[in-house]
Amino acid sequence: MSHARISLCHVFLLVEPGAPEVAGLERAGLCESFRRTHPGQGTANVCYCFDNAYLELLWAVDGAELASPAVAPTRLAERAAWRSTGACPFGIALRTEPPQAPLPFATWDYRAPFLPPGLAISVAHSSADPRQPLLFRSPGSARPDQWTDGRAGGRQRGAGLAELSALHLTLPPGLEPAAELRQLEQAGLLTLGTGEDGPSMVLTLSCVEGGPPRRLSLPDFGWSRR
Repeated sequence: MSHARISLCHVFLLVEPGAPEVAGLERAGLCESFRRTHPGQGTANVCYCFDNAYLELLWAVDGAELASPAVAPTRLAERAAWRSTGACPFGIALRTEPPQAPLPFATWDYRAPFLPPGLAISVAHSSADPRQPLLFRSPGSARPDQWTDGRAGGRQRGAGLAELSALHLTLPPGLEPAAELRQLEQAGLLTLGTGEDGPSMVLTLSCVEGGPPRRLSLPDFGWSRR
């Protein structure tokens, strides 16, 4: 069986309730694209769209919903409390073309309570280990610059930023990246490393007018240029 063509849809970071990090992103020139709550999952978010992908800040709003039988296998409760549990606070969402084509690794169906009946999110089996990022296929199938519902707004063009062009994930010493992550690295969708600052992530963002890209490191929200 031939597998889907895969691209990066979005990445998320579990943050403190209310996402106080928003103020820092605004100071850096980023503009909020949309936000929503996830009824039944116990989370809410705020998202920042680039042309090809977006950054999601996600936080817990209901501990009982996070611990419910439907949600617990995602380990979102441990991830939300990552500073004390040692869990990985990151999620990596993939798009596939065609949209329902199989991912190149084994998955289970997460029937997220906020989705319409009959829909499910394919989640990599490696995500059962909360030290690994939550790796899944996004329900969405189009780039933000192709959305027609207005949610993406002007994306981050006002800040001079175009695409999320590279993703680097650092895991803590002694933790081997899951095989699924190695597959994504081989496919050129991300790079992997190990270091004392893990778990951490660096997003490389291309600029509208060319020139050196900007880098955003997470979870410290530090900015640099290459």
